[in-house]
Amino acid sequence: MAKANSVEQQKILRVFKLINLLRGNIGKTVHKLAELLQTDTRTVYRYFRLLEALGFEIEKKYGKFKIIDRVEAPDKFAFGTFNDEEINFMQELFSKHGKKHLLKDAILQKITIRSDFHQSVNQLFNANLGVFVDQLASAIKHENQVILADYYSLSSDSVSDRLVEPVAFNKNFDSVFAFEIESKEMKQFKIERIGEVQLTSKPFMYQQLHERLEQGLFGFTGKNQFEVVLKLSKKAFQLMMEEFPDAKPFTYTKNRNQYYFESKIPQLPGLARFILGLPGEIKIIEGEELKQYIQEQLDKAKYF
Repeated sequence: MAKANSVEQQKILRVFKLINLLRGNIGKTVHKLAELLQTDTRTVYRYFRLLEALGFEIEKKYGKFKIIDRVEAPDKFAFGTFNDEEINFMQELFSKHGKKHLLKDAILQKITIRSDFHQSVNQLFNANLGVFVDQLASAIKHENQVILADYYSLSSDSVSDRLVEPVAFNKNFDSVFAFEIESKEMKQFKIERIGEVQLTSKPFMYQQLHERLEQGLFGFTGKNQFEVVLKLSKKAFQLMMEEFPDAKPFTYTKNRNQYYFESKIPQLPGLARFILGLPGEIKIIEGEELKQYIQEQLDKAKYF
């Protein structure tokens, strides 16, 4: 999850840094922007479309691009672009909430005043996710295939394009269940891990293989059935109830202060992350596959 969060934070930071680069008096070429953002020109053009969809006006002159800044504010608030120190500090803000800090307050003031919509960078990113949901809903309605461009896979730690036939959203609309053409399997795709939704005119071809996958208790779907019995400390039990309330029917107590979880789960990573995050608080009573998976993750861990 930390890796996925890091990827999404980098997307947010790139979009926000692009806004500042485009607000300079001198425009910049797409290749220069790609170099400064440490990405490719394809991604830069995709960010252009995002900004225009949100109401920013991007002007092109002599092959150089810049934003026409229409923000009206008093001279005392006419801040310039963010400097390197502020950008680095912003990266820390995404991962933790600090106490009152003059540098932090200055940055947040720039965010609210210099933004055309007085919105934070998180709102900017979420607005784009809403566009993805609308596009996928249209594809479901018209039964057309779509390409999930630059999709980030947490399991393989890779980015690739996925040609899919979207079937339905989960109840929170933060994931879409879709049939992947290449693997010929139903899968669940996180909306926030999609780089871009590309609509096609190709009709569905595999309706007979469509099915809605039920999301597992710990965030993963699948057809496997791993038998698991856990003994939980009071702390682990309380956290499980808070983070995964759907797991409650599969828990029980003994002698008032001994807590247990017993169920079949479709995938191991979600539950394994929960266990690894609470060292010494959970004992695996049954679940050899889970034990083996956790040991593999521990063997991969390198902190020094």
